Amino acid sequence: MKLAFDTGGTFTDFAMTEDDGTILLHKVLSTPDAPARAVLQGVDELLAKVRDKHATKAAEAAKAAGNGALQILGATTVVTNAVLERRGVNTAFITTDGFQDMLRIRTEGRYDLYDLRIKYPDPLVSRELCFGVEERIAADGTVIKPLDEEGVRAIARTLLERQVESVAVCLLHAYKYAQHEKRVAELIAEVAPGISVSLSSTVCPEVREYDRASTTVVNAYTRPMMVGHVNHLERELSQRGVDGQLLWMTSSGGVVPSSAAARTPVRLIESGPAAGAVAAADYARQAGEASVLSFDMGGTTAKLCLIPNGEPMVANDLEVARHERFRKGSGFPLKIQSIHMIEIGAGGGSIAARNKLGLLGVGPRSAAAAPGPACYGRGGTEPTVTDADLLLGYLDEKSFLGGDFALDRPAAEAAMDRLAEDLGISRERCAWGIHDMVNESMAEAASMQATDSGVDPRALPLIAFGGAGPVHAYGVARKLGIRKVICPIGAGVTSAIGLLGAPVAADLSTSLPMRVSAWNPSAVKVVKTSLAEQGREVVLASKVPADRIRFSYSVDMRHVGQGYEISVALPELDPEDPGFVAELMARFHANYVALYGRAVSGTDAEVITWRIRASGPKGVVSLAGLRGEAGAVRDPRKGTRPVYFSELGKAVDTPVYDQYALLPGVPVEGPAIIEQRESTVVMGPNATASLDEQHNLIMLLS
Repeated sequence: MKLAFDTGGTFTDFAMTEDDGTILLHKVLSTPDAPARAVLQGVDELLAKVRDKHATKAAEAAKAAGNGALQILGATTVVTNAVLERRGVNTAFITTDGFQDMLRIRTEGRYDLYDLRIKYPDPLVSRELCFGVEERIAADGTVIKPLDEEGVRAIARTLLERQVESVAVCLLHAYKYAQHEKRVAELIAEVAPGISVSLSSTVCPEVREYDRASTTVVNAYTRPMMVGHVNHLERELSQRGVDGQLLWMTSSGGVVPSSAAARTPVRLIESGPAAGAVAAADYARQAGEASVLSFDMGGTTAKLCLIPNGEPMVANDLEVARHERFRKGSGFPLKIQSIHMIEIGAGGGSIAARNKLGLLGVGPRSAAAAPGPACYGRGGTEPTVTDADLLLGYLDEKSFLGGDFALDRPAAEAAMDRLAEDLGISRERCAWGIHDMVNESMAEAASMQATDSGVDPRALPLIAFGGAGPVHAYGVARKLGIRKVICPIGAGVTSAIGLLGAPVAADLSTSLPMRVSAWNPSAVKVVKTSLAEQGREVVLASKVPADRIRFSYSVDMRHVGQGYEISVALPELDPEDPGFVAELMARFHANYVALYGRAVSGTDAEVITWRIRASGPKGVVSLAGLRGEAGAVRDPRKGTRPVYFSELGKAVDTPVYDQYALLPGVPVEGPAIIEQRESTVVMGPNATASLDEQHNLIMLLS
């Protein structure tokens, strides 16, 4: 049995498998001030559902949990929100003396060459808490200057005086020669044992000083919070008799045990979106689609991910907290593996307002869960995307979340009227403008994502999920020229469903520059063995049998003299095999041509960073378990309501259907509204839809 939760900015989603294959879904408002509170509320309500369903089954579930048979999987925004909202702990930074301003100097690169007032996000560590320690190790490992241990002790005493809770340590060349960093950690533990220490040689043992420092600082900034979150959840779940193992989704699409998650929380920064992409890939395969564009829109953000050949693309770096939304280089670089996606501040809670030019603007400010959109009736007074969708007829105040959460239409009308009056337009025009503007932003981001990958988005089906994804999918698809939209069953909690099938997986790396012309098979074996041992330790801690662990290796390569690398899978040969290097170079040249359209000859190549994924078997989630509500035969048509469609220029009386009562293969003509419990599909007049055999809605646009 498994129980999964995904903590989002507005809602926390749940999915639980029972021993008979049934999958129960649930959704509660998030509690940003204390994320664990919403998780525990949802767990309590979900277990109460099981109890109400059949008492004996609940007893069996409790017994199984007591024996450790219940696996709990989580995705969280704790790390992301701490960085974006500057709510991390008081953090210090220790580096080699002379490099204390590294976090401010960055790489001296400019994301806009012509902006004389260019700005970057302020570092997470104040200048007063950046310290230099006397030491120096050369690039070849020669100790030029021994570590000043008394200086480290003095810094540790200063940390105590300034009430520092966490410290990031990033010394020169520590990615390869970590002895001084390890000694710094030992000395801080002697003087200030209560301070959390993150070492770059552990968090990010890769080249590029600033990137390594930035990654380590984000880890240190969020680590005490994640440790507290994990410990609190495990303690509270244990008190409820749920003593199962707790695993956490990483940014690269695998789950790891709590110990690894708490030690390196930076790897969880895209936790929830990664779970959604994993689920989208599964849905796409089951729908018979090799490649799709994933569109995940929740209450706070929208995430778009290209999934070619059934698997999300994984990048070896990430950037967060950008000062300019689409400008690479304007945020904090993180050297972690993550599923490659674009995330924009456009969700159901995105606030609409009049901008400085006197025009309508939407986001990136969000009402989130508290106070929430005006229609939530929780104190929000500004109009949001959800308010607009309600007033356009796309949502129904009485059936939102299956009727468990009534929406306040008068509050939405009052909020929209204030903005409409300020803009000098009608309420309906204002609501449609908000809806259409958000669709335009998401279509623009999707087009950029596809174009950057050399793909025509018009050739891809769009798979839409998240609470607001199916509401906006029709409009986004029209703007992109996409003809096929897949709205999966359970769309509103897809990320939680993705957790149920995610494999245990540890992604590790280390930099060891090596020219191909000076290939050293012995060194290659040593680095592969070291990474494999670290990965095996993480996966075994997740209770995966040793004989089920699989390893895949890749490297970051470049031509000698180039500044950036490309990813190449290592051959499945012994490094001493004469064919190993030839196969590696063939793969490198093939990948290079695929990316850049040309080959470079007459130059040597080099490996910079070595990577491994140690993983257990992928879980199997039967979508048949989601169709419990479709068991009873009933009329799928629930009634009608006025719904606005721009193609018609007005609101028209539109049929409303219950997706759980529709039969596979039976066509539904647009315009129509098709409701699930956790989400709603809006289908315009230029589309038809029907369910496939898995009860996913397939919408075809003309």
